[in-house]
Amino acid sequence: MKKRLIIYLACLFACLIASCSEKDEVISNGGEPQSYVPFAINKGVNISNWLSQVDAIPANGFSQAEAQKLAGYGFDHIRLPIDEKLFFTEDGQKIPEAFTLLHNAIGWCRDAGMKVIVDLHVLRDHNFNTTVTTSGDPIESFYDTFEDMKWAGWFANGSGVTVNNVDNPSKSGINTSNRVFSVVRKSGVDTWSNAKKKDFSIIPVGSGKMQFKYLRAKIYKSTKSTITVVLSDENNTNDGYYGYTNTTANEWEEIAVDVSNYNKNCGRVALRPEEGETMYFDDVFFSDSKTGDNKIYPESGTTTVVPKLWTDKDAQYKYLDLWKTLAEELNQYPNDLVAYELLNEPVAPYASQWNSLSAQLIRELRQTEPERKLIIGSNRWQSVNTFNELTIPGGDPNIILSFHFYNPHPLTHYQAEWTEEKDLNVPIHYPGELIEEADFNQLSEAMQKLVTPYMGTYDKTTLESLVLKAEMKATSLGVQLYCGEFGCYKKTPAADRMEWIRDVVSILKDRHISYSYWEYKAGFGFCDSQGNVIEQEVLDLLTK
Repeated sequence: MKKRLIIYLACLFACLIASCSEKDEVISNGGEPQSYVPFAINKGVNISNWLSQVDAIPANGFSQAEAQKLAGYGFDHIRLPIDEKLFFTEDGQKIPEAFTLLHNAIGWCRDAGMKVIVDLHVLRDHNFNTTVTTSGDPIESFYDTFEDMKWAGWFANGSGVTVNNVDNPSKSGINTSNRVFSVVRKSGVDTWSNAKKKDFSIIPVGSGKMQFKYLRAKIYKSTKSTITVVLSDENNTNDGYYGYTNTTANEWEEIAVDVSNYNKNCGRVALRPEEGETMYFDDVFFSDSKTGDNKIYPESGTTTVVPKLWTDKDAQYKYLDLWKTLAEELNQYPNDLVAYELLNEPVAPYASQWNSLSAQLIRELRQTEPERKLIIGSNRWQSVNTFNELTIPGGDPNIILSFHFYNPHPLTHYQAEWTEEKDLNVPIHYPGELIEEADFNQLSEAMQKLVTPYMGTYDKTTLESLVLKAEMKATSLGVQLYCGEFGCYKKTPAADRMEWIRDVVSILKDRHISYSYWEYKAGFGFCDSQGNVIEQEVLDLLTK
């Protein structure tokens, strides 16, 4: 038994070494957090429509006097949304006037005894108001034919292989192309070397409706043997290994390797023949079936608008660089004064896309700021219902999880002009049955479809059960929890609105969850556009 255990451990160690060697590049995790740095916040408010969600920065958006006033009410922090277009030109140059206002706001809050959460709210390539279930454009994979005599991004990964674009060794059967790609695997040199492709637009691979399920290609080998396919995510981690044995020799064969259990965002593909073998391949692409092409089309009657941040590698690099520039501006402030919120309400098609991109950003920021508080929420609007899909780097105590709470949405956004609820024209209730059956029956078919997922009875207990989803996630990860947004629009019936706000504030206070109300001014706010209090009851609930 002991001998078997030793052999098993030796094999396991060898596999681990090989797995580590599989990478063509090493991405550093950066400086690990030295220690936990407290970021003591309790009651906050969002400063909206100043440095975010406006075409131009208004002159009366926020002032030093208002910072003092908010602190006097009892707020201990603000959440400050900022938009890329107001801070950076399209070619990435900083707009000095915007940064001056940002520094001013931080200084005003510091002097008033308040902390600041700088929230990157809207990007040119990402807006939380974009729906991810609505463009008729298909998702498309690369399709490599090699006819142009180029390598199409493939390269020799390791010293154990040589690769090249070569003449087709057998222009017959299913492949009469002139040019193909060759991989020659040496014997006794590296167990992990392969032909690898990277630097393509990220590709969703998995078992879902809008995910690719097969890697298809034409291959030519002189022997029947196993080909290893390796998929990695865009950070060159989370490898998936798949084997395929060709059924013919000395002729072209079309293969479809089932990779549907990968269920991640793919950013790298590798092909590896066995030692001492030469393999030729051509027409390589991902497909959603064994016989399909390199595109996935939305179901009939649906459309799919996906923000560019999730489909374009350059947009992701731009996002990372943008944050590096912001951090260079803000790293002068103490860690217990300013925190960074990585992105407001990400809306990626798949949670793995946001989890992967945010992990890469955290690694980048930790290179220079290991103890800065970084705030992150789950994919799909930071909803409590998607918190279970959120992942964060382990061992980092200076991460704060943030959820947004607008449940049930037809109540909190009742007749809001920018939402689908703008045409909701029947009474709505809280607490109690959200929409009574007789009123529901009066709605149009489209409106019934909109509100059906929210139908039911709501009260404080119902809301608390939803908040617990986020709390349980934060507890399991051992990190701080924050409600970065909650609020109820002014068109919601006044009595119902007040009951909802009262219950949510009570839940957050009872569960010791810090919060930031949406918003100071405008449609959800307790002040008018000049900063005058118009809803003292709401202000008292938030601050007393």
